[in-house]
This record gives sequence, structure tokens and C-alpha cells, in this order.
Amino acid sequence: MNNRLEKISCYIENGLGFADIGTDHGYLPAVMALRGYTGNIYASDLREGPLNAARSNAEHFKVSDRIEFLLGDGLELCPKDKLDTVVIAGMGGDNICGILDRAPWCMDEKYKLILQPMKKTEILRYWLINNGFEIENEDLVRDSGVVYQMLTARFGKSQTLSTAELFTGSLALIQDNPLFEEMLNIQLGRFRKLVAGLEKTELAQYDAKLKLAQEILQGLEDMKR
Repeated sequence: MNNRLEKISCYIENGLGFADIGTDHGYLPAVMALRGYTGNIYASDLREGPLNAARSNAEHFKVSDRIEFLLGDGLELCPKDKLDTVVIAGMGGDNICGILDRAPWCMDEKYKLILQPMKKTEILRYWLINNGFEIENEDLVRDSGVVYQMLTARFGKSQTLSTAELFTGSLALIQDNPLFEEMLNIQLGRFRKLVAGLEKTELAQYDAKLKLAQEILQGLEDMKR
């Protein structure tokens, strides 16, 4: 598996079962089966091509009997009474929000969500904390030269984040990560460039956007100090 999937696997605890949503080639379910995961394993994908690839890989590793393959949109076909963990990785944070929004049964403290967005992580964090989820863990992983954010969440506890923390994750949870400084510098560069660009325009319609960008930048600089 690549570094992203390997990192995700570290957060899957042996239990009732897990579903890998958008499984693509099905490497995560296959490897978890090979490593002795004893619960139910579901590999779900919206497209038939990737799901067939997942089936082929499971056959190659001789674990087809351990995995149930689901052709469907998001969590719609997942048996909620046969799993306790949901993995959604390799897509945008906005797409992950849409999948969770269409599966209100996830709003139950018995389900652990392991989420690894490729982009728009701030949108995902905003959705989670405004829908009653607590982000329990934040992590970073480098894969193919890119630093990716991932998190785990569970429904049932209130949580607040600053506007800057929507982009980095809770400082208390992530500041000791070896990749934190690199990720923070990436965000600082992003918002310094955005603020500089907005300050050059005199259009009043951008005033609110500039103010928000300045607030986020200030929060990121405070983290740096």
C-alpha cells in the first residue's frame, strides 16, 4: 500500500467491521484481511471498473471470501448494523461531506470515521463540528512528495475550532506531528499570497473576503510563533 493507506490502516481497530468507501483498487480491505482483521469488511465504490479491480486484487491475495463488494453511492448499501468503522479517503473534503450528509445513521457515537481528504479539508472540519462530531485525532502523512491531512471523528461531543484551525486541525492535536511545521508553512504561503492579492483590489465586494483571509493568516502566524 502507499503511505496514505498505510497510515489509515493504523487507525482501524479490530472490531465489528469496517467499510472502505471509494475503495478504488481495494488495497486497504485486502491488506486488512491479510493482516488478520476479523470483523466484516466492505469495499464500496460508485464505479464498476474500480470495484472489479478490487475484486481481482482480492482474488490475487486469496481473500475474496473475507470481503463483500458493494456497487453504490457512498454509504447507501453499507449494512450499518454490521460495522463500527467507516473509512472515506482519496477524495475532496466537500465530497466526503456529501457522503456523510446522505447517511444520517453515521450520527451515532458507535461509529468511528477515518477520513483522509485530498483537498478542502477545512470544509470537512467545518461540516463535522457543525453537525455534532468531535475530531478525536489529527494526523499528517507524506505520499509521493505531498503532505496530506487525515483525521478521525465520532458523533456526540461539541467542539470548536478557530478559523485557522479549520485549515490545520486542532493545534492541541497536531502541533507535535513531525510534519506539522511543513504543513503550517504551506498554509502560511497560501494565505499570504491570497491576502496580498486581495489587498491590491479596491473593489468593495472583496472587503469581507479580505478580512476573513487576514483573520486566518493572523491565526496561522500565531501558531508559527
